[in-house]
Amino acid sequence: MILLRLAVVALAATFISHRAAGQTPATRATVPASALVEKPWEKLSHKKLMEFGEKALGAEPQAWKHGETEHFVFHFQELADAQKVGELAEAYYRQVQMDLGVTQDRLTRKNHVFIFNNGNEWQKFAKVVRLDDWVMGVARRTELFLFSPQESRFATGALGHEITHCIFYRFVSNPVPLWLNEGFAEFESVHAYAKFRGLDETRYGSRRPVHYPLKQLLSATKYPKEDVSKFYAASERLVRFLLTQQDRRKFLPFVQMVASGSKSEDALLFIYHDSFKSFAAFAAAFETFNRPPPPRNEP
Repeated sequence: MILLRLAVVALAATFISHRAAGQTPATRATVPASALVEKPWEKLSHKKLMEFGEKALGAEPQAWKHGETEHFVFHFQELADAQKVGELAEAYYRQVQMDLGVTQDRLTRKNHVFIFNNGNEWQKFAKVVRLDDWVMGVARRTELFLFSPQESRFATGALGHEITHCIFYRFVSNPVPLWLNEGFAEFESVHAYAKFRGLDETRYGSRRPVHYPLKQLLSATKYPKEDVSKFYAASERLVRFLLTQQDRRKFLPFVQMVASGSKSEDALLFIYHDSFKSFAAFAAAFETFNRPPPPRNEP
């Protein structure tokens, strides 16, 4: 069993421009008026922050604008940023809750999301919490920190991954294996977004095979020095296999079992014993799922 680690990835991939000329929050039909309620710091329902949050907020909370949705508190400079992230965050919350099959949130406090627009301020924060120079987003337990440069499009590629880490922490109290932590976040970064937007997931490469030693993947306690992207991709494929090819109702008991300290291999055979009588049988089934999809017939 490993500690739940900081999830740090570069913001990339999907871009949504909501700073276009003439486009204000009040005129955007995709953002409900009640999606985010702006409030002064003193009126927020939850103000208790963790270590990173305190460093981000600084000594003057009034220097930030604030607001909240049902499950998140936002600290920002651009209202449009906060509304966009708030809309997506609540959509991810609903989808993660559905995919995990949980009905009870173990936390009563809200997640805190900080959205930096100023590059110098972001670099100061990154230096204090010791982030790499290229990092533009980081999640730590129930807190999320994003850099959204001024006069640019807001990147949502890694938002789904990082916000999933925060939401997952609300439902699973104990640390889970590295592959499961990253694989679930990778899965939801595509799955929840596709569900939210009504998109075809296969267009985002979710069916691509990834060859990675299965036992090595399951036993990893730290990120590999090489082929990190392959580790992430293989983890996503395994989570996708469990959620889309097996009885989804068994996924949460599996997560709870490994979170309690069981090895991934043991938990897989215990929870999915009706389908797999041995680890070799499980590995064979996953390998079949992991094969390249058949070519599409062109007209």
